[in-house]
Order: sequence, then structure tokens, then C-alpha cells
Amino acid sequence: MRAQNGNQTSIRGFWFVSAILLPLTLWFHPAAAQRIVPDIKPVPRIPIYDPGNPVLKKVLKNGVTLLVQEQRTADAVAGAVALRMGTYYESDDDAGRSQLLIQTIAKGTQKYSPVELQLRLLAADATLRVGVGSDLAQIEIKTKREQVEKAADLLADVTLTPSFPDTSVENAIQANIDQLGRDKENPLRSSYHEFLATIYAGSPMSRPVGGTIGAISQCRQRDVLALYKRFFVGGNMVVCFVGNFDGKKLMTQLEKRFAAAPAGPAPVPAAGNPLPLAADTTITSERDNMLATCYTYGFQAPGYGDPDFAAFRIIESYLASGDRSPVAFWLPQNELVVSVGVLYPLYPKRSSMAVYFAANPATYETARDTVLTVMNRLKTIPIEETEYREQLKRVQNTQFLSQNNPVERARAMSQYEVAGLGYDFLRRYEESLLKLDAEGVRAAAERWFTHSCESVIGPSKNN
Repeated sequence: MRAQNGNQTSIRGFWFVSAILLPLTLWFHPAAAQRIVPDIKPVPRIPIYDPGNPVLKKVLKNGVTLLVQEQRTADAVAGAVALRMGTYYESDDDAGRSQLLIQTIAKGTQKYSPVELQLRLLAADATLRVGVGSDLAQIEIKTKREQVEKAADLLADVTLTPSFPDTSVENAIQANIDQLGRDKENPLRSSYHEFLATIYAGSPMSRPVGGTIGAISQCRQRDVLALYKRFFVGGNMVVCFVGNFDGKKLMTQLEKRFAAAPAGPAPVPAAGNPLPLAADTTITSERDNMLATCYTYGFQAPGYGDPDFAAFRIIESYLASGDRSPVAFWLPQNELVVSVGVLYPLYPKRSSMAVYFAANPATYETARDTVLTVMNRLKTIPIEETEYREQLKRVQNTQFLSQNNPVERARAMSQYEVAGLGYDFLRRYEESLLKLDAEGVRAAAERWFTHSCESVIGPSKNN
């Protein structure tokens, strides 16, 4: 046991006393003392993935990958540029600066001032969105089919010739510092950040996606430009367009525009891999002026490039279903928590799965014991067949309901292509999903749900 500055960290093995837990009967028999594999009937295997029209793919001499797919029934056109960047590729010195880069890249170009760029987007009836996570950044544009050429040119301008105006960088720095401060003050976010710091210890992923106040406050425009030159190179860039257009004509236009990207290899991830936990780990701390206890509990989990990914999408859906889950539905239904959720970040290699909640001190222990029981039983007892069928259907619908939306398709194709899994990754993902059964999901949980991490921030005893 280690105590420092009012925070207490302890490592222990969890034990459970079933008599103090409220009944959980949605998918397991409460008296079960060992794993029982029921007689499971086959689940109907009905694929719903639509590959669409053939995809035109070309890799330019500078390394840029171009993907174009016609979708003649759509009114909209969408384009996306995807790049490897974010926390996974950042050191302590530049932690969070990928956020600054992406937030300011669309503020102006060398050809268009910020005001002129907005007018050009308006004239092209186009909307531009940008974002970056722990390992991926995307710049997206959406317009109507009549404006596809203008939209492609604007996306190329923003991607290849950004100006990063001083005022935009300064404003982004201040906004991100303010957000990091709010995150630190929010006990529920802090609980999850403590969970991440423990489950990803030894790797860049132990830091919040937003980075650190120190690294961001010391950032200047020249630092953003240096980061841009590192990430925005041909070998790290996938450009994808989907929609109602002439595919060959658009491919020719994209070849001409993106041939200007500098050649260069994809970035190497920052040093350090997550250290496996040696035992179940609990981190506890107290805060003044808190009325609820904030809690996060979970395990390491597979990324979307892992064979167990499909099984964990079933687990995620089961835990997060707001109308039937013994966690997301049952806890608030019985007024045990005031907030609850499930977090399973989509990382390509290693991820984590966590349940978080905020609860009044009077109901906290019951809510915590329920979460521990539900998650740990996933390792020993397969989900009941009727429930499994429902969750399989939900996972498919969630993934593929909007698959023919040009924005969703361009986003997904560019993401998986730049991650090295291929633009048609979702086809193979669904194939593995439909080969699963409840016992396969249980076995995947047993492989990954080994040592847990529990992060608790509670009211100070002096309150």
C-alpha cells in the first residue's frame, strides 16, 4: 500500500461475496458456481455489408494513396484525408500538439485567407470537418455532386498549403489549456484518466488525448509547422472520395493535386508499449466538495486489428445497451447511479474497455459490486442465446446502418487504409463477427479480462 499527497494506491486481488449483491438475472443464473456452456442453437448468419461499386486505387510516386468510389445513387459527395498522428506518435515534449495542428489547419491556406476560405467553402456548398484522436487524424469535406471539383481542390489546398495563422494557433493553445483544466477538475473524467494512466503505463497512451498543459503552453506556430512537416508526407496520407461523380475524371484531378505532397515515410510510434498489470490494481483518491463517488473499472482489450475485436464489439454492445444491459440499463433503472457509460476506444493494436459511473455514497458499493460481477462473469458464462442474437443484430446495425452514406464510407475507407488494414477491412470484420458464437465471446473475454484496473475518486471524509 502506498500513500502520497492524500492519494492512496493499493494493489490487491478482488473477491466477491454473492450474498451482498443484488440479483442479476438478465443473462446468467445467480446460483451458478462454475462455467456452464448451454446447448446453443446456431445464430443466423446474414451479412449486411455492402461493398458498393469497385474502388479505384492508386499510389502516387510520393507515396500518397488515392481511393475513389462512385456512388451514383447519392446526392452528396464526401472526401477524407486520413493520417497517422496523435497521442500514439507524440513524446512528452509535444503531447497534445497534434490537437493544435488539426484545429488550426483549416483556418486558412497560403492561397486563401481565413475569410476567403470560408467564402470559397460557402460558394462550393461545402462543409469542412477536422479531428484527431489517439492515433488518427482526418480532414473531411462534404458537398453536392455538382461541386465535386471545387470541393476536391479545397480539400487539397487545406491539406497541402495551410497557413496556420498566428492568432488561430494562439487561440487554439488557450482553448486547449482551458479544456485540460476543466477535464482535471471533472472527477469523472479524472477517474477515467487515472484508469488510462494505469492500464497504458509505460506507453504514450497513458497520457490524455488532449496532451499536457506544459507541452501545449510552450507550443508556438513554428512547432505546429514542424509537426505538420513530419506528419503530412506522402507515405502517411490516404485520400478517399465517395459519391456521385465520374470516378476516372476525379482520380485524374486528385493525382494532379496531391502529387504536390512531399515524399516521406509514415511516422514511427513513440517508444514504449503498455506494461501488463501484475495484479488487480486499485487507485483511490478523495476530493473536497464532492457529493458523488466517481468510478472506472476495466481491463486491457484488443484493438480493431486483433482477431478478438469482433467479440469485444459484442461485449461492448451488451454492456452499453441502454434498454437491457445489467449495467447501462439496470443501474440507473434502480437509481444506483446518476451517470453511467462504457468506453471502448477504437485503436488499431491495443485498446481498453471500461465501465464508468457516478453514484451517491449510499449506493456506490452496490453499483460497484454489480459492475464487477457482470464484467467478470463474462469470462466464465456465455451470454444467453436470445441476448446474444439481439446484440449481434445491434452490432451489425450500428456498424452498417449508414454504410452507404458517402461521409461514413469515405471516413471508414481512409481510416482502415492508412492503418494498414485495407479499405475493405469492414468486409473481413463482418465475416469474423458472423463466425462467432456466445462461447467464442466468452473465450475472448477470458483471454483479455485478466488483471483489472479500478479507479475511484470519492468525497473527502472532511466534507
